[in-house]
Amino acid sequence: MQNLTKSHTRLAFIQYIFQLEFVDDNLQNLKEDFEKHFNNSNITAIGEKKEFKLKFNKNFFNTLSDNYINNFEKKKIINQLNTYIDFNRKFEKWDNILKSIIIALISELQNTNSTKFKIVINDYLNISKSLVSENETKILNALIQKYIDEKEIIL
Repeated sequence: MQNLTKSHTRLAFIQYIFQLEFVDDNLQNLKEDFEKHFNNSNITAIGEKKEFKLKFNKNFFNTLSDNYINNFEKKKIINQLNTYIDFNRKFEKWDNILKSIIIALISELQNTNSTKFKIVINDYLNISKSLVSENETKILNALIQKYIDEKEIIL
């Protein structure tokens, strides 16, 4: 699969996670609905004037979302993330876009061979640059580094 398609699929996965913050419904139904309505939709990045078609790989999206639905322990991960935070604002109070990026990234890392972590992290960091501020991207990078350090994974 091409790198651009993987990036678009990860962007779609972040959007799916973001959507889940606001909807209380069957996650499988939401996944199917999201897949049906968002593939090939027009997207505009922050600060950009041009749109692009979000074409994502449905198989890869299904793998990411199924792993999230079946294996991701959100409360446990949030508690873990809160132990990494040095300032007085718990993860639950963060901007929903930044939270969605972090949750999507950790969910994918949990099901990725550690030899590919750098590639996955770099892709999410690049995606984050068009969705959140530079400072938030730095926070994302620091938080993920702490997560990896705690898991004792060598990159």
